[in-house]
Amino acid sequence: MAGRARRASSQTLPRREIVDAILYVVDNGIKWRALPGDFPPWSTVYNHFAAWEAVGITQTLLDALRDRARLAQGRRAGPSAGSIDSASVKAAETVSARSRGFDAGKKRERHIAVDTLGLLICVLVTGAEAQDRVAARNLLARLRYLCPSIRLVWADSGYTGTLID
Repeated sequence: MAGRARRASSQTLPRREIVDAILYVVDNGIKWRALPGDFPPWSTVYNHFAAWEAVGITQTLLDALRDRARLAQGRRAGPSAGSIDSASVKAAETVSARSRGFDAGKKRERHIAVDTLGLLICVLVTGAEAQDRVAARNLLARLRYLCPSIRLVWADSGYTGTLID
């Protein structure tokens, strides 16, 4: 019964409070459990985020905001070109050692695709041992699915080799 009451109370929270809390976590790079007490309980915020992520709402929101920004710049909503690149990031201590890679200084690689305005399209995170050209195949597949209007992609020399047929 307590679980039902708890669920009901989380549904009565204003959605704006949930969104503000999610943005606070993202903007400050903190753990969910470190969410300040003036926000709803961290577990409630996380459960909303996880549910929205599971059904693709966060990607839909990102796409809508990107399209809106492009239109405001006098561009078409769907970009026709973009670029891909990667950056090393240190993995959290909660990430298993097996998936961190070999170099203790760069435990994860973040591969991103952006449009020509620098607006984010998609992100792929891999272990540090993944070579850019190998990870790029998965990134490009995701890019094609999420943004089929893209016909041209720029990449640096880390992506040398055949990426697509």
